[in-house]
Amino acid sequence: MSALDVHLHDVLVGRLERLDQARLRFTYTERAVAEGNGSLSLSLPLRAEPFDDVECRPFFGGLLPEGDFLRAVGRAFGVAPTNAFAVLAAIGGECAGAVSLTGAGSPRPAERPPRWLGSHELHQLITSLPSRPLLSGDEEGGLRLSLAGAQDKLPVLFEGGRLGVTRGVPPSTHIIKLPDVRFADMVANEAYGLALAAEAGIEAAAARPRLTSTHAFERSPDDREHLLVRRYDRSDDGGAVRRVHQEDLCQALGFVPEQKYEADGGPGVAGCADLIRRRAAAPALDLLAFLDALLFNFMIGNHDAHAKNYSLILEGPRAPRIAPLYDLLSTVVYEGLSRKMAMKLGGEYRPPYVRGRHLERLAGDLGMGVPAVRDRALAVRDRVIEAVAGGPALLPAEFADREILTRINGVIDDRSKLLADAAAEL
Repeated sequence: MSALDVHLHDVLVGRLERLDQARLRFTYTERAVAEGNGSLSLSLPLRAEPFDDVECRPFFGGLLPEGDFLRAVGRAFGVAPTNAFAVLAAIGGECAGAVSLTGAGSPRPAERPPRWLGSHELHQLITSLPSRPLLSGDEEGGLRLSLAGAQDKLPVLFEGGRLGVTRGVPPSTHIIKLPDVRFADMVANEAYGLALAAEAGIEAAAARPRLTSTHAFERSPDDREHLLVRRYDRSDDGGAVRRVHQEDLCQALGFVPEQKYEADGGPGVAGCADLIRRRAAAPALDLLAFLDALLFNFMIGNHDAHAKNYSLILEGPRAPRIAPLYDLLSTVVYEGLSRKMAMKLGGEYRPPYVRGRHLERLAGDLGMGVPAVRDRALAVRDRVIEAVAGGPALLPAEFADREILTRINGVIDDRSKLLADAAAEL
């Protein structure tokens, strides 16, 4: 196979080709260009001329898993993980947002009933996921569903209190995320971060920590913890699940996933803010939302908040707009992970060294006034502290007493003092 049809929702909008040396080329259909809709990315505007590898790889590479998860997918499906085209051919049937890829000229898959999972089957499935990513090797050849990120995960349909495996038609509504065994209480950590954000008035993906043996959070020796995250790139349209098109900031800015960290040449605050200012439907609102996100990640010690962990919703009300936050994990509580932030805050990677001059520079990076940034920093700080006060009620009882939450609260306390001191210097 040397070409894939690219669909946005159920409409054919272009073709992705594999050239020599695994280079990519993407071309929009004449119809998409003529009708003026069907743009895949802010970095791939509608035009008749093809996009070469340098132009289109950031978007299509950004649809793929990363790291160990990508390598496991490659092994499971018998493709080279470095060959983006081959991986998309294997698992591109349902990607983030509303994009899907099929063999050139192949019919779209027909809708099939989901395979509903009982507690026992769910436990078996989650237990086998690390060695069988995306259910590879099952009787139907595994799922053609691609999810970005480095964590083991599985798209599922959640309906009427039931979890089911769907193969893209109908679309999945939630994602099951498994913890990395190297990091204790990772599920509670991320669930707490997402819950704190929502409690502090910051839009974030809804998530619930769960156990596999029962749905009642009753501990058993065989339990496997997992996080059930509602997909913000799905909507309930009159009872039918509908995909919502989106992309992360690396894709929108034309950076390949290998450049997601600012230290690796990836986007920083100024570049992200410039994109929001130029392309968002309501830039003033979205710049504030982006500032809130930066401040919140600073406060919880999420040092892995790189440009792929911020996204834009590209359709629907007030679009393009900043998407709800996701992957809100306090990384600083784990030994061996970076003490430096993935994206500089006012030119500083090291949180203990953030001072008033850095908030002043952050204001310049965002194109905002210094008093506005100072006041917003204090407001977010106060809202997060208030959210922490209600912390035990934010998670189910089985997860609310974890020691890691105390450690995260300690990070928040330290960072709140840093923000207050920095603001006082302005």
